[in-house]
Amino acid sequence: MALEIDNKPFLQLILILCLCLISVILFSIIGGLITVGFYGYDALGMNNLGDTNTIDGLKLFQLFSAVGLFIVPPIFYGLFTSKKLFNKLSLVKQTKPINYLLILLLMIISTPFISWVIESNANMILPEFMSGIEQWMRNSESQAEELTRAFLTFNGVGSLFYILVIVAVVPAIGEELLFRGVLQKIFISWTKNPHIGIWLTAILFSALHMQFFGFFPRLLLGLMFGYIFYWSESLWLPILGHFINNGSVVVASYFYPESMKNSDISIFEDSQYGIMIYIGSFIFSAIMFYLIRRVNQKEVAKNQNNHSISV
Repeated sequence: MALEIDNKPFLQLILILCLCLISVILFSIIGGLITVGFYGYDALGMNNLGDTNTIDGLKLFQLFSAVGLFIVPPIFYGLFTSKKLFNKLSLVKQTKPINYLLILLLMIISTPFISWVIESNANMILPEFMSGIEQWMRNSESQAEELTRAFLTFNGVGSLFYILVIVAVVPAIGEELLFRGVLQKIFISWTKNPHIGIWLTAILFSALHMQFFGFFPRLLLGLMFGYIFYWSESLWLPILGHFINNGSVVVASYFYPESMKNSDISIFEDSQYGIMIYIGSFIFSAIMFYLIRRVNQKEVAKNQNNHSISV
């Protein structure tokens, strides 16, 4: 029997948070035990990123933790709150095929502009009185970059697909299930305002990654995925966009491993047309974003009526 909490967003939030906490603890324990069993190293050896055995173990542990945090809780949330799991998680609604093409084009066209946002965020300098906090943040960022580079090491085509699962498939499906499929709906229902709900979800989405110098590009992506989902009512569109974003990094690292050695992720700044590329990327991304909204005009109008505000 489904829990009768459809009109109780606070209880819905408590439920999903409890499910996340319980699930991630259980899966982390299981993943840790399996990792130790397979790779046989202790906790002190987990920082040795030069050891392939350590990296392989961390990849397996990451896979279990991500499944436990992002995929399992939304599934149980759907089972507890509805008799129709896939409907509850917005995985059933048919969307127009052109939406998939528009998402693909949007992710490609927006790459230069997002690259500029990443670069700008990475170069932010905090006030002098926060220098200690800034140094801690940059040290944490450096450790995260080192771990990312270690994760994006390959040993043949098989490892490419394995890392795609860890870095692209599971995050794309899981994070969209949790943030857009569950949390965004809860926040919109709670605030009675889709814009506030989408922004709150995007902020939480970015903050959860615990990387301050990557906060704004993730916030931007969270907003893009949030509005696309709100307009289309199909979770498959943000899942596709999320997969393209993460998967492109994995594929680029596989075919161009030297790109991972360069901490400067902007490939346009040295071009004499760099500024024009950024501006053009922003303009054409905005056009693609607008087209997605127009293609899903019926869903937009329905949501407007449901929330009694202009979008």
